[in-house]
Amino acid sequence: MSIKMKTLMMALVIAIFTLPLAASETPKIGGILKVAIDSDPPTLDIHATRATLSVFVAGNVYEGLYAFTKMGDVKPMLAAQMPEISKDGLTYTIPLRKGITFHNGKGMTSADVVASLNRWGKMASYGKLLFQHVSSVSAKDEYTVVIQLKEKWGTLMNSLAMLLGGPVIYPVEICEKFPSQPSSEFIGTGPYQFVEWLPNNHITLSRFNGYQSLDTKSDGYTGKKIPYLDKVMFYGVTEEAVRVNGVEGGEYDLADFVPTDEYDRLKDGDTITTYISPARAWFVFVLNTKFGPTKNKKVRQAMLAAMDVDNSMAAGYGDKAFWRVDPSLALQEQIWHSTAGAELYNQKNIQRAKELLKEAGYKGEKITWMAGPLEYNLSAAAKSNMVKAGLNIDLQSMEWATLLSRRKNPELWSVFSSGFTTKADPSLTTAMNLKYGAGWDNPEAQKLFDDFSRNQDFDTRFKTLSQFQELVYTEVPYIKVGDYKNLRIANKKVKGYTNELYLYFFNVWMEK
Repeated sequence: MSIKMKTLMMALVIAIFTLPLAASETPKIGGILKVAIDSDPPTLDIHATRATLSVFVAGNVYEGLYAFTKMGDVKPMLAAQMPEISKDGLTYTIPLRKGITFHNGKGMTSADVVASLNRWGKMASYGKLLFQHVSSVSAKDEYTVVIQLKEKWGTLMNSLAMLLGGPVIYPVEICEKFPSQPSSEFIGTGPYQFVEWLPNNHITLSRFNGYQSLDTKSDGYTGKKIPYLDKVMFYGVTEEAVRVNGVEGGEYDLADFVPTDEYDRLKDGDTITTYISPARAWFVFVLNTKFGPTKNKKVRQAMLAAMDVDNSMAAGYGDKAFWRVDPSLALQEQIWHSTAGAELYNQKNIQRAKELLKEAGYKGEKITWMAGPLEYNLSAAAKSNMVKAGLNIDLQSMEWATLLSRRKNPELWSVFSSGFTTKADPSLTTAMNLKYGAGWDNPEAQKLFDDFSRNQDFDTRFKTLSQFQELVYTEVPYIKVGDYKNLRIANKKVKGYTNELYLYFFNVWMEK
């Protein structure tokens, strides 16, 4: 099958799952949209985090030079057009849109873009990876930026378009004030601007009346963005039942990560609309390869051998309409889907796990495992089999913000549960981020990543990705559990909502 045909099929699948809410009503200006998410984000500084919750909020505030369409194509956002690329493939000249205003009233120029890209390259994990291959970022003039590469690097444009942990543009003053620490001032160019953040209560955004929308068709994070709403308010609500009851009772207008066992009850309601998100990510247990018992590869292999993925996903995510078992690091909807290493996935082999622990010389040392509210039940189900194999698991439940803070010190944990979100290019995924968690210092993995990122031929890249996936299953820096979809619910007064991977609320309005 050709890459063109694969791309066409992928686009068809995505289109089926991302149809916007049909509405014949004329969009209305005004109103406050109240959104219940499962926790406070760790920060709204996109350069400083890869947390999806941060994008749910800050994706309405910030924009980058480029952005992805629903199909994963890269299109201009704050850039005026696609870059001019030199014949040797090393120089990218990017013209900027004129008349773009930050939320503080300052006009955007190349000085802001250069400062933002350089800050991102020094601070963000994705930025650090890319900037190993960047020689310089400079301003040619007030509205032109030049990126000079050290070598051809095939993922540059995808990196510039990514939003999750991506190179969104800040005023130069913010970059200078917060050069290496998360910003506490949130100023972007997007359709909504930051107003206030009361921790453990709410985050408020308001319409940015100075927003300069593109006039092209709205498509993902590109094209026309209209801030119809007066305000968008985000509430971190850890209790699932409170999120559901809040939408049903009118306290909230939309909620994400609704318990999937509520689907049958809610799907035919008179006042509630249910949405099954696209397959957006997969659950994962990230293992510490540098400290503690899991430093031993055979201990990690034993944990993998004991996995009963079906049981874990059923225990943690309920209705099978919302999850599936699959070994690939890429989703089935993507052209990158691979079955490499599949024989080591979902083994359900406690005896083999016992043998591996014996070979490891494991003496019952405690394995500290951190899990947030969303991942706790599926982690507990996985723990059950691992305990039967002889592993001493200390599973600790904690709020996501606490987990994010504790995982910064790899000496405090052996395992943490998380989710790896899909990206248009696998090199941008956490699954291929060798610095994630405690880091995976594996020379073979680094070489495969570099080869994958450097090359532009699909067949060659696919082969390299499959080799990387095979290595993951033999070295076990993490354990893939299963793919999942979210259940989201909204009051039927919410119009124009597009059910995509990330929540965003431009082009959304409220029926009065």
